[in-house]
Amino acid sequence: MPMQDPTERYLHSAVMIMLSLAMFAAGSATVIHWLSPVHRPLDMIVPPSMCAVFASLLIALMRRPHWVFGIARTSLLASGLALAAPSWFYSVQAALTPGLQLIRIFPPISSLLVVLMVMVMLFLPARYAFRVAVVGWVLIALPVLVYLFAHPLEMWTPRGRDLLMAYGPAIIMVVVLLPVQRGLTGQIARLVLERGRMETMINRDPLTRLYNRRVSEHVLQTLLAGQATAGVLMFDMDRFKAINDTHGHLVGDQVLQAVAKRCKVLLRRDECVSRWGGEEFLVIVPNVDASDLQQMAERLRLAIAGVPVEPVGQIAASFGATMTQDGDSLASVMQRVDKALYQAKKRGGNCVVSAQVVFDEVLASDQPGLNDSCPEELRV
Repeated sequence: MPMQDPTERYLHSAVMIMLSLAMFAAGSATVIHWLSPVHRPLDMIVPPSMCAVFASLLIALMRRPHWVFGIARTSLLASGLALAAPSWFYSVQAALTPGLQLIRIFPPISSLLVVLMVMVMLFLPARYAFRVAVVGWVLIALPVLVYLFAHPLEMWTPRGRDLLMAYGPAIIMVVVLLPVQRGLTGQIARLVLERGRMETMINRDPLTRLYNRRVSEHVLQTLLAGQATAGVLMFDMDRFKAINDTHGHLVGDQVLQAVAKRCKVLLRRDECVSRWGGEEFLVIVPNVDASDLQQMAERLRLAIAGVPVEPVGQIAASFGATMTQDGDSLASVMQRVDKALYQAKKRGGNCVVSAQVVFDEVLASDQPGLNDSCPEELRV
C-alpha cells in the first residue's frame, strides 16, 4: 500500500526498538557472565539463548512487518520465561542446599520485572494486560518473595531488601498503571483517529475515496528516485462530457464512483490508483513488466466496460500505458503516458495503447514503406 497506516508505523517502530534493546541487553549479560570468575550453568544458558531469540524475532519483523503483533507478544512471552526460570531455579536451589544463600547467587535481574510489566501494559490490550501482569508477577516474583520471607536474615540484608522492594511492590505498580495505561491508550487512539482523518482529507479524493494527485506524484517520484521498475497507466472516461450534459453532474459523479470501486477490486494493496483530475485516473504498478502491465490495463478496461451504470448504460475508458526508464523524471513519464492516452482517444476510445507502440509508429512513419497503421493490432 502506498501510504502506511500511522498506527502500524508507530507499532512497528516501537517493537523494532524494543527488540533491539532487548537483544543488546541479553548480549551484554552474556558477555558479563562469560567474564565473571564464577560460571553458573543457568547464567551461561539463558542470556545467549534470549539474545538469539530476540535477534530471530528482529529479523522476522524486518522480513514480515505485518507479523508485528505476534512478534511483540512472542517477545513478551520469551522475556517472561527468561525471568521466571532463574527465579524458580535459584530459589529452589538455595532452599535445598545448606549454606547456600539466594542473595549471593541470584543474578541482577530484579529491575527487569518492572520493565516487563510496562511492556505488557503497552503492547497488550487493556482487558488482557492486568491478568497477564498478575500471572507474570506470580511466576517471576512469588518464588523469590516466599524464599525471602522464609529466610528473614537474608531478607534484611541490603541485597535482600533490594529484591523485596523490586518484587514486592511490582503488583501494586501494575494496579496503579493499569487505569493510567487505559487512559493513555484511549487518548492515543483518539489522536491516531484524528490524524487518520486529517490524512484522509489531505491524501484522498473526496468523491471517489481514491488517492489524489498529490499522493500518486509522491509514489511515482519515490519509485523513480529508488530506480525501481514500475508501470504507469492513465485512463480517461470516454464521452464523459456527454454523460454530464445528458444526465447531469450528479450521475457523472456516480459513474466516477463506480469506476473507482471496480479499480479497488482489481488492484492489489501495493498498487496505487488515484484520481488524477476530472475523469482521468492514474495507476502506478511497482515490480511489473510491459506484458503484465498491458494485461492489467486490459482487465481494467473490460471491468469498466462490462457493468452498466444506470441510467447511463455501458461506459468505457481509454488507456495509455508506459514503463519507467532509466533517467526518467515525473514529467517525462507523464508525457509518455499522456501521448499514449491521446492515441487511444484518437482510435475511438475503449482501447489500450502503450507508449512503446506510439514510439514504434513514429519511428515507422519516418521510414519509407513502414507508415501503415494497424489500429486493431494495437488493441491489447
